[in-house]
Amino acid sequence: MRASWRSTLMTVMWGAVFAQGVAVAEPAPAAQRAEEGAQRWTEALSTGEGSGELVSTRDGLLYEPNAVMRRPEGLNRLTGLFTFPARTLAQPVDTFRPRIQATQSPGTAVEVDVRVRVPGGAWSEWRTATEGEAVRLPRSGTEVQVRLALVADERGRGPVVQEVGLEGWREGTGTEEGLQALAPLSYRVYATREGLVGGTTANGHVIKTNDRFVALPSRRGLASNGGSEYQVRVCYSKTAKCATTSVWDVGPWNTKDDYWNPSSVREMWKTLPQGKPESQAAYQDGFNGGLDQFGRRPANPAGIDLADGTFWLDLGMTNNDWVDVTYLWTSGGGTPTGLVVDSNNANNDQAKGYIQLTGSSWASSTNVAGYYGSSYLVSPGAAVSEPATFWFYLSAAGTKSVDAWWTAATDRSTAAPFIVVNASGTQLANVKVNQQLNGARWNTLGTWSFPAGWNKVQLSRWVTAGTYVVADAIQVR
Repeated sequence: MRASWRSTLMTVMWGAVFAQGVAVAEPAPAAQRAEEGAQRWTEALSTGEGSGELVSTRDGLLYEPNAVMRRPEGLNRLTGLFTFPARTLAQPVDTFRPRIQATQSPGTAVEVDVRVRVPGGAWSEWRTATEGEAVRLPRSGTEVQVRLALVADERGRGPVVQEVGLEGWREGTGTEEGLQALAPLSYRVYATREGLVGGTTANGHVIKTNDRFVALPSRRGLASNGGSEYQVRVCYSKTAKCATTSVWDVGPWNTKDDYWNPSSVREMWKTLPQGKPESQAAYQDGFNGGLDQFGRRPANPAGIDLADGTFWLDLGMTNNDWVDVTYLWTSGGGTPTGLVVDSNNANNDQAKGYIQLTGSSWASSTNVAGYYGSSYLVSPGAAVSEPATFWFYLSAAGTKSVDAWWTAATDRSTAAPFIVVNASGTQLANVKVNQQLNGARWNTLGTWSFPAGWNKVQLSRWVTAGTYVVADAIQVR
């Protein structure tokens, strides 16, 4: 059967570029000269990572989904993602054009996403290819990453990709401006419980019981499998609980509705107010004839899906309801990618990292907003170390940056000591931070060379009596 439909396929070569909120303009002579000096490279199909439905064949990378629709609302067409390793270029670039050679039948598609690492180690949002344009990104950088999105038709027949080539160049100055938002964007949206234990998310994560992640209806903010590049802070007013977690799935209802972005950037539904999901507008106002992106009538106005652990345990929700969501990467970038070790071991993969407490003074709390995950640990200051120890495992020696997250308040220590110790027992640093400031965000403690094995970061409670230290989470990247 496969041979019969392959005989009808056609091979296409198309170019695409990526935009992130910058208006497209006809290339000026200077831009043309920049393009002539573009850096060019080809991604190796053997090095990327994707789901089991992406198969390497003699003809190329084939997408042939055989699973049922992963989301309860269903999709007419399934999309498989294939992500290449990040690549460092010789010179910074702010403009991209991919050249894709693919074999595809009617109803299938090949889309290409790209992102660039921005200052501070975070990633920009992914941007999807559109054919035949050359568009600047709002930031330049030397580290880029490419992701293929292969779309199958209604019968589950997907395209075959033979080659992925790209070119990038820096088109001008001034593309770094206009990105320094004062705070991440926040909106009130309707949340539904995702469930689907045993299913697979858009980024390849297999959903487990009481899992913790969210789904948003656009892959522009879709993190890698197990990654924390794009995170949200979700708060439920009826229980006064909040949770910070990563975006690991795409949905509900739409797949190209980055409603948190302004109309100049939003991929679809540009006439809607910023912060209003299309499914909400369709459900409440009859927008788009009351239909979603796929011509279906939404059964609810949901703009976010919550995994069971986030829904039931962290937020204490019992029914679908309205929540307040902060999109943490929208202040100018994402969060750095790395291994996160939380203050609650239920949230940790303890083969990679865990927390260990000494003494009896550490208490779990949610009193101050801005904590990572479902809570934080706090201890009063005293002339004793009794640390909270964040252990993290490295399979190979490497140079890593370590970040810390805490909640800020006026009773916090201004010199909370984070002690960095390698797997050999050598103390690398004692970094004192002011926990009255810079709460609800990652703060970089420093960068060190670590050996393979179990390394650790300890937060001591040896600070001025009458003040408190907070152990919330660390990130190793």
